[in-house]
Amino acid sequence: MSAEVFDGFAFSEGIYEGLRSRVLKLKARGIVPGLAVIYGKGVLPAESYVRAKIKASAKAGVSCGIIPMRASDSERDYVRTIQRVLKDKEIHGLILVKPFPERVNPDKLESLTSPDKDVEGLGAFHFGKFFMARRFEEIEEEGLIVPATALAIAEIARKSIPSLKGKKALVVGRSNIVGSPAAHLLTMMDVTVTLSHSKTKNLKKEVHEADIVVSAVGRPHLIHGSWIKKGAVIIDAGTSSVRGKLTGDVDLNGALKKAALVTPIPGGVGPVTAALLLRNVVSLAERRLP
Repeated sequence: MSAEVFDGFAFSEGIYEGLRSRVLKLKARGIVPGLAVIYGKGVLPAESYVRAKIKASAKAGVSCGIIPMRASDSERDYVRTIQRVLKDKEIHGLILVKPFPERVNPDKLESLTSPDKDVEGLGAFHFGKFFMARRFEEIEEEGLIVPATALAIAEIARKSIPSLKGKKALVVGRSNIVGSPAAHLLTMMDVTVTLSHSKTKNLKKEVHEADIVVSAVGRPHLIHGSWIKKGAVIIDAGTSSVRGKLTGDVDLNGALKKAALVTPIPGGVGPVTAALLLRNVVSLAERRLP
């Protein structure tokens, strides 16, 4: 058995096509959707992330403003920069790219973002509305702002498995950014979800029993190929760098021998996440319409 390798770039093209249509309608009414990205200049992971966001924004027709912070900048400098962005009416979404300098409190910075520019959906307003939703269809019906990586995982699962109802999923990692919202999204689609973490016993057994395995830990080759149930769908959303190469949580070569579908790193969940993040920007811009 040889698994299908999911093509995140091809999948995301359908999302961009819909976005470009919505952006044109906004521009016809004098609104250009705008994204601001604040990051630490010279931090390699951040630099790579920023380049990807510039490219994705251009594909969607969204304006992308890049704001580099110097290594010497203080927490007050960060706060002033964020406050300036929040007052800018031409910016509809703000991303704060980690890591921050050690002297900067990330919780303080993230708490400054207002709901009308919280493109990542991690503030209490959007996060609370999302977790109150019980049907997956409510996301589009209500224009909910959902953490983009979690939503990418759910959309990939929907495409890959014709009938999700009753399937068993294991989500490895319980962060508010990926694991917890991904588990909620899968539950909304009638999947039976186990949410595992660092205290979970016998991870091998949990993986082997799952029809869908989602990993979002950032630990190279945490999921062994031999653990995987034959015909399972493996969605790898964990990234780390090994000898300068981007690597996922899943043993890709081993997974390819057992699974029905595997998302690679890079080129799997990442491109879909980028497109859905831009969709959040457009949704926030649409809220400005009279």
